[in-house]
Amino acid sequence: MRTRKCIQTGEVHPESSLIRFVIAPDGGVTPDIKARAQGRGLWVRANKEVLQAAIKKRSFARAAKENVQVSDDLPVRTQDALERAALDSLGLAKRAGALLCGFDQVRAILQSRRPACLVEASDGAEDGRRKILALAEAKWGGIGVINCFSQVQMGAAIGRAHSTHMALLEGGLADQFMFHGERLCAFRLLFSNETGDKRS
Repeated sequence: MRTRKCIQTGEVHPESSLIRFVIAPDGGVTPDIKARAQGRGLWVRANKEVLQAAIKKRSFARAAKENVQVSDDLPVRTQDALERAALDSLGLAKRAGALLCGFDQVRAILQSRRPACLVEASDGAEDGRRKILALAEAKWGGIGVINCFSQVQMGAAIGRAHSTHMALLEGGLADQFMFHGERLCAFRLLFSNETGDKRS
């Protein structure tokens, strides 16, 4: 993966640890989560505190070498965009048959094969999550878990009222989800424990 330099810290990181921003035609700074927009990219480490520091210290204007407009809600818009990208990936994976949903389906897949990652609702019952993680640990030595979404958010991504337990099968769609999901967790200043469980 290509590396880029963070305009705030000056550190070089792989793109998976950074968020790209671009200057819109009106001179405003906007997040380019999928790094596809035209124009020069301004890269910031995927960390809310780093982005807030870049705004406060006018790092965008300095890096762009021009006057730019940075709105106060840029961190909020960036987090929203990261969430949309990750949840859209879940929807794609579901339609492609690469996403299993529900406690029984997730437990069954863990018994037979190692999924790429697990997705657990942040507001789901602790008992159910504990059982899923214990099985993942016993069978596979732990599997990466992202739990920065609510049951309603997860359900909406796949056309349901709510969802609590998900497992992504290995493949490009799982890689895409983890790329966005891990950046979101990093941006929200969440940490991972030994099994990859993301918590605030």
